[in-house]
Amino acid sequence: MLSDLQKDLLIEILNTNLGVAASLLSEMVDQKVILSLPSLDLKKGNEFDLRLLNREDPDFNTSVLCSMRFGNDFSGNAYIVFPADKAKYLVNACLAEEPDNGDYYNRLTAQDLDVIREISNIIFNAVIGGFGNLLGVRLEYSLPQIEMTTIDAMDSGILPEEMHFLSMFNSFYLPKSQVRGVIFIALSVNSEKMLINKIDEMLVGIND
Repeated sequence: MLSDLQKDLLIEILNTNLGVAASLLSEMVDQKVILSLPSLDLKKGNEFDLRLLNREDPDFNTSVLCSMRFGNDFSGNAYIVFPADKAKYLVNACLAEEPDNGDYYNRLTAQDLDVIREISNIIFNAVIGGFGNLLGVRLEYSLPQIEMTTIDAMDSGILPEEMHFLSMFNSFYLPKSQVRGVIFIALSVNSEKMLINKIDEMLVGIND
């Protein structure tokens, strides 16, 4: 649904916004954090199959899901998914604790989930706020919600099929670990059109 030129420009914009989030996260963990966005895609809700993610990387089967609604003229839902064990690495970095081995799915505490919620909120503000700045619109946000879940549960009802999904596979690079996560932005049809029209306007300006 996106041309190569549209994808390249959108990735460039999003990498800039993620750079802002990485700087804030670096302050939280007191170490350098690099956020990369190597791939991006836009699909209709009924074409969007999260189970493919699980087949590519079994670590995502048990995950931490953080979600947030945003709205006004540009509206939708934003989601961040971390494998449960990788989420624990981020928590340990924020709390200046050494990573250990174990069943993270059963051992993530309420404090751990609060830390992950704060990390997700920083990323949400950078990505969604960046879209608002790009489009020149004011956005309102709900409070982020967080839960432990599985890919099958997400695919069977959490994500609205009537919306279109902008999926971003991103990596967090810390000195001692690499943590993969996935960002999904579910957009209403009108919001998707707003974003694509803006990207096309920018491409015309670049090519002139």
